[in-house]
Amino acid sequence: MAVADAGHDESMEVTEAVTGVHGDSGPGRIVFRADDERLTAFAGLACVGELARRVGLVELIDAELVTERRAGPVKQRRRGVSGGELVVSLAESQLVGGECFDDIEDLRADRAGAGLRAVTRVPSAPTALQLVKRFRRCLCQAVERGLARAGQRLDRALGREAGEPVTIDLDATVIEVYGRAKQGASRNRAGQLSFAPHVAFWAQRGRALTGELVAGNREKLSAKQAAVICRRALRLLPAGHGPVCVRIDSAYYAIELLRALRAKAARFTVSVPRTPAMWNALEQVPDDAWRPATDMPGAEIAETTYTPSGWKHEPLRLIVRRRCFSARELSRSPRARRLKTIHPEQLQLALAGRLHSVFGYSFILTDIGDQPVADLEHFHRHRAQIEERLKDAKLGQALRRLPSGDANANRLWMTAVLTALNLTAMLCDLSPLAGASGHAPEHAPLRRHAKTLRRTLLCVPARITRHARTTTLRLAAGYRHLAALEATWAAAYALPPP
Repeated sequence: MAVADAGHDESMEVTEAVTGVHGDSGPGRIVFRADDERLTAFAGLACVGELARRVGLVELIDAELVTERRAGPVKQRRRGVSGGELVVSLAESQLVGGECFDDIEDLRADRAGAGLRAVTRVPSAPTALQLVKRFRRCLCQAVERGLARAGQRLDRALGREAGEPVTIDLDATVIEVYGRAKQGASRNRAGQLSFAPHVAFWAQRGRALTGELVAGNREKLSAKQAAVICRRALRLLPAGHGPVCVRIDSAYYAIELLRALRAKAARFTVSVPRTPAMWNALEQVPDDAWRPATDMPGAEIAETTYTPSGWKHEPLRLIVRRRCFSARELSRSPRARRLKTIHPEQLQLALAGRLHSVFGYSFILTDIGDQPVADLEHFHRHRAQIEERLKDAKLGQALRRLPSGDANANRLWMTAVLTALNLTAMLCDLSPLAGASGHAPEHAPLRRHAKTLRRTLLCVPARITRHARTTTLRLAAGYRHLAALEATWAAAYALPPP
């Protein structure tokens, strides 16, 4: 019996081994074919295409390009794609993960989904690269005007009040590049070869208004250059808009910029560098003036007045925020940002062990006089929304790279990124997926990050069938976001035609 059992066990092992290799548990021989002419990898671009058609995005961009007389036309002949189709096709490529001009070939190869997209005729990568080099700065600004008009059409269709207050956020980011042949790039303060895009966003809409691509050593613009960007952003707002407030980082702080905003009837809140003048102003704050800050545990705020040198108008409100830090929390690195918020004399005492705790201070200057100090400080603090939008432009879209050695091509690439970013913001105005974006500040638009939209909504494979004037997209069984995809497309389809 023992011998028989041993033989039985051995035969079972042989059977299991054979089954594991040749049985039904494995897929067997696999044959790969790319011959299904009805299959698209980007079914979710149907929502983008419908939205772009309803707001007339391509036509509006083309109309602005035609009226621009400061540079020659992008194209001399009518055949092939137009300037607007080129920009939007690049934006669609970036929406589905394109990181360079060659990636547009993925959309070009997707013939099944051509009718779903905003741009049916996708140029080849060499053609696209040839055309983008003809886009001068003024032509990129014409694209921005077309984008703004498309956004205004969507706002009207959604019934938004044109006279609502407007908040414009201005900030910059750094894009490191590689190679010697990058026109316009330069070394920044960290020694990186880089560019520095400066972008103005409409905070309530989550959309970019205008941008400027400069060399990496110009991460801090002059007041005159920053004023040009702000005036350009103001011109892109709809007629009859409400009062405008511009939120500015301390890198842009300059009296000339504040005077330029006052000349355009735009109010401002600006972070002020911690200069000796600010430390002197801090001494004017009474000890009993400090109050808890809104939604920032442990922080306190107080208010005084301050008239900067060269400011010939009324005294401005200076809001001071402070937080207490123990000496153990202080980094010994001279580059630590927290150390810069502490008064230099107090910092030395704390680092020497003579103080157990110190206060870190932030200063905000504003000409808004009709709101409580706690509300103003809370409002300015949410300028950090633009950090999220810039991060999404770099990590979610394709602004982390400037793929060409040509300055015009890179400038147009950034414009296409802002187009893609605005399309995602407009999609989130329509999609139920945006409602799951987490804790958003009051009155801030709900939105999802570009990578989330790409994974859940845009890069969705589907087989396209047509019957009786009806197009059906057959998605994989078990696709979890079918209801959201249908609702997003239906909301775009319900928009009035241009």
